[in-house]
Amino acid sequence: MAEIRDFTQPDASPAYFIGFLDFLDSQPQVAKVRADASARLGVMPGSKVLDLGCGIGGATFSLADLTGPTGLAAGVDISTALVAVATQRAANRSGVEFKVGDACALPYPDGFFDAARTERVFLYLPDRLGAIREMMRVVKPGGRVLLMDTDVDCTAIYSLNSERTRKMTSIMAAAMPNPLSARQMPKLAKQAGLKDIEVHMHAITSPYEFLARAMPDSLYKAAENGLTTRAEVDEWLAEQAALNASGDFFQMWFFVFITGTV
Repeated sequence: MAEIRDFTQPDASPAYFIGFLDFLDSQPQVAKVRADASARLGVMPGSKVLDLGCGIGGATFSLADLTGPTGLAAGVDISTALVAVATQRAANRSGVEFKVGDACALPYPDGFFDAARTERVFLYLPDRLGAIREMMRVVKPGGRVLLMDTDVDCTAIYSLNSERTRKMTSIMAAAMPNPLSARQMPKLAKQAGLKDIEVHMHAITSPYEFLARAMPDSLYKAAENGLTTRAEVDEWLAEQAALNASGDFFQMWFFVFITGTV
């Protein structure tokens, strides 16, 4: 049973996470959010940019399109399996590279990058403050850092049973290491010492397939642990499937960008 919270150790179920990330990378709204993030970082041809928690490289390749062959888009991820996929897909493309590494011990020297970004990673990190400081270490003085995350407890899902839906989304939030990451990042960025901090937001919708991929296993595990019942989970998931079939499915997320200067 693979769960979305297992992104802390993705090599335990690499096929699940590769498929999930391929799905996310194909979403037009995700591409739009990433384009805004790159613009806020000032990415241009010749820039050297770090993509921390790169996964299979979806965002890293988009950065490489902007930095070009004279720049560098460098992806770092804790997962050997995901980095292997990203490296294979790079196919010796110039200006892009992938490395296995820890968020708090990046395999680059001080001041190596012009900018650094991370996306939906702080939901899972045990030491977020340490990760921000490590990103700052590898970015040159005056360079920009962007932290992007979502707040799992703020997702909005349409249902005819609002009380049960709140229960299901609360269960999902409780299953994550840092479910309130987005609302906590401004404080963390300030603590880490980033300057000129700005906060921006995107509201995006996700298709039913996202819910179907991300939620059932965690909800059924919660039922096994006595936090809900299997009947409640079955009934709620059936309602969401029916809403999708009738064209009435709706789920919304808030993405928060924190940008700052080193």
